[in-house]
Amino acid sequence: MSNDERAAWDERFRSGDHGSRDPDPFLGQLENYSELLPSGRRALDVACGAGRHAIWLAERGWNVTACDISFEALRRAAALASERGLHLALYCADLDTAPLLPHKFDLITCFFYLQRKLLPALKAALSPGGLIVFKTYTTDQLRFSDGPRHPLHLLQPGELLDTFRDFRVLYYEETVQDSGVAQLIARKNESGPLLG
Repeated sequence: MSNDERAAWDERFRSGDHGSRDPDPFLGQLENYSELLPSGRRALDVACGAGRHAIWLAERGWNVTACDISFEALRRAAALASERGLHLALYCADLDTAPLLPHKFDLITCFFYLQRKLLPALKAALSPGGLIVFKTYTTDQLRFSDGPRHPLHLLQPGELLDTFRDFRVLYYEETVQDSGVAQLIARKNESGPLLG
């Protein structure tokens, strides 16, 4: 991502865009799988924005690392965490190039960010038995007047499900109500590293 793109995101957060403090309702689905959650409690919130999902996880006892390209977004996340007496490990990174350590996290969340080249690294960064919560736009979003338009930022029908075919898919849904999205909760095989 270029410095111009980073500056554009900083300005969006500075202007109050993407300022919601409420987590996406889909994150609450995670509570339906509490018996499957690994005991390590290390979570990564990818493209965390102003921290609404990272905060939700921290409030539930997760040790949360959260990353975003925008300094302004991270400043807002830090302020919200401080306001609520929580700690987040925040780092600014271009997710096009940022390395992720394998088997580092027990949970990874990614909302409304699609970088296809990053997906193998996210899968590898999960510990065996770890869960991923992923939600983003599909090509059905083109039916609506707002949201992303570029094909790089839109999933094809069934693409997210196919991407995680080597995981145990616990929940998957594609909807076209107010927006076109796909959402998934999947568990990495406990027997060890992924093949391929």
